[in-house]
Amino acid sequence: MCCRVAQGSGRDKVKKKMKARGDTPAVTPRLNLAPTQNALVAVHEPGGIRLESMRWGLIPPWARDKSIGAKLANARAETIDEKPSFRQPFRRRRCLLPVDGYYEWESRPGGKQPVYYSMRDGDLFCLAGLWETWTTPEQTDEPELPGLGQAQAETLCTFTVITTTPNRLAKRVHDRMPVIVHPADYGNWLSPESKAADLKRLLRPFDDEPMQEHYVTPLMNNPRFEAPACIEPIIN
Repeated sequence: MCCRVAQGSGRDKVKKKMKARGDTPAVTPRLNLAPTQNALVAVHEPGGIRLESMRWGLIPPWARDKSIGAKLANARAETIDEKPSFRQPFRRRRCLLPVDGYYEWESRPGGKQPVYYSMRDGDLFCLAGLWETWTTPEQTDEPELPGLGQAQAETLCTFTVITTTPNRLAKRVHDRMPVIVHPADYGNWLSPESKAADLKRLLRPFDDEPMQEHYVTPLMNNPRFEAPACIEPIIN
């Protein structure tokens, strides 16, 4: 699984990394970004890349309410072109999530210890994802509230992070890891012209050599905890 990431870099740094065009949405940088929160997500636009603000946790267009998004924070690479929630976005709506790092949890007798994964050079890197647009279904069977009328429709852009089998580094802690896309493949992943077979080849474990890991404070187990300590190494 991958249900917590650090996207603490400012939007100017993210824009430069992605070579994105246009205005960058005002999204609060977070070192403890969790599902149901908003993130900066890179998507395709004709001739380049743009950044959008999206809510983590994919909500399919056919969903009756947005609560399903919490269950669809991740999509398994092995079945991404089979599952009803992911088939269409895999074909048409792929995205990248730029991050400083991501977290996994090491199981211990006394509880779970968070581990932070990042790049040795300190650079941002991108996780493969899918995105969708969801609008509140029409509530034709519910009466209008007196004096208020029917509730306004809500439209959300949402995304999910794709996971795969772990590399040697990540395997020590968990049997899954997020798909990390090499910068040379950003265009291929986002392009609507890419073929499914070529895309599936990108959904593999990332080389462990450029990566590093360290233990971080258990305080970040709480998704409401947001401080520099989230990513600072501890001895454990």
